[in-house]
Amino acid sequence: MPNIDYYLTSSAEITKKDLEYKSETPLLTPDIDLGKDNRTWNKSQLKALKLILCNIIKHGHEDNGVFLYSRDKTRNIPRRFNPQQISYSSLLAVIDKLIEAGILEGEKAKPRTKGNNPKKLSEFIVTQQVVDFAISLGISHLNVTTEAQFHVRLRDRLTNQNLEFDYEEYTMHTEQLMMQYCAYLNQQNFLIGEDYIEDKAQKKTMYGKNGKPIHLFRNYRNWYAYEQFRDDIDQLWTEARNPNFFFGGRGGGFWQGAKKDDRRVILINGKKAAKADFPCCHINLCYYKEGYRWYQTETFKDLEEEGREHEDAYYILNVPRDIVKQMVLIMFNVKGRSAVSRTFNKWLRGENKDDSKNATPQQVREWQFCGLNNIQLMDLLELKHNKIKDYFYKGKIAGQIIQWEEANFIHYLAWNFISQYDFPVYTVYDELICPEENVGIVRDFMFTSGSCEVSDKYSLFTKIKTL
Repeated sequence: MPNIDYYLTSSAEITKKDLEYKSETPLLTPDIDLGKDNRTWNKSQLKALKLILCNIIKHGHEDNGVFLYSRDKTRNIPRRFNPQQISYSSLLAVIDKLIEAGILEGEKAKPRTKGNNPKKLSEFIVTQQVVDFAISLGISHLNVTTEAQFHVRLRDRLTNQNLEFDYEEYTMHTEQLMMQYCAYLNQQNFLIGEDYIEDKAQKKTMYGKNGKPIHLFRNYRNWYAYEQFRDDIDQLWTEARNPNFFFGGRGGGFWQGAKKDDRRVILINGKKAAKADFPCCHINLCYYKEGYRWYQTETFKDLEEEGREHEDAYYILNVPRDIVKQMVLIMFNVKGRSAVSRTFNKWLRGENKDDSKNATPQQVREWQFCGLNNIQLMDLLELKHNKIKDYFYKGKIAGQIIQWEEANFIHYLAWNFISQYDFPVYTVYDELICPEENVGIVRDFMFTSGSCEVSDKYSLFTKIKTL
């Protein structure tokens, strides 16, 4: 779930007059004057309102519109993460008034008591009314931008809050690479949108040179800060100035969160775009790090069309591919076979809080008809991937390191196409979006360029086995 991003702003200006109650457009009933004795909005509250509405417009479609925030009024947000210097008291006052006015839904966290989770946060939920309210004030996707001057972020594993950190060799290298990468993308035109049929208007959004500026982040997590993981991490290395920066590190832009219908139309510099999949990325990276050629170069769709499904990394006879893929994901992120089996059962039974992380009723039925149990499926996967089986069952730390290796590799590839071939490439986790005319070069390069400067230099892949 998203937290409030203090870097967001908009070219739209909100004044006290804009918030006066107007009977012809009663977006808010009653009006939402703040301060003692219903005094009108002050400057700090106006800035806080604008920040909240920018966050709602940019991230309101994520995680069912739920935002997390702390109600700790003593909280001091470092200037680095709060460039507009919005006071926390103003932020809380605005949230409360929007909830009171009925255009936000909200739930305050219960007071902390001994034994309770100290990371418990309050939440507010986006409604269509507050989206309409933001739009009526001139705040839209077209004019919401970020004021952040950096690209590397360290975030708390549980609360998702930005954390302070000191730059060292790896983070400085990554910061410079991302700065150059974004500068190049902002010299291109990236159009994403849907062509509506008949009499409906065309919905298209331009980014880059002639549209919204592109500012991408690499997001890392402070796994080392949590006591239960320190022993595992200490086994991986003895000297590290910033051990937290070996976990996660994925980055991406608006395009990876766009709706499926909006992704039907993507133009790069006026030319049709295509995507190059890096199939079964985590498995392939493990094979590469063990000194073997890429295990799978074609996508499953390509293999299926050629009648070569058995060559797919997730192929197990009579077991649906999505179920096998889920088991592999768990095997990469959970420590021990018995724990993997329990986690797989939890997925089947729908016991995860996020319903999107549970099996569908159809998947449950399909698994019941497979005639296998959890242990048998794990055995088959170990047999199929015997050369990399030592990477399984090592726990969440190992899974995060593999994700970090993937992020380094993908971003390195994207920058190489820019620097060597001078055409733009946009990252989406383990795939790349590029001009359709260049997709052949991208696919060839993926599997012939094993050398990744960043990943090879800092790699912890082979050390995962020690966990």
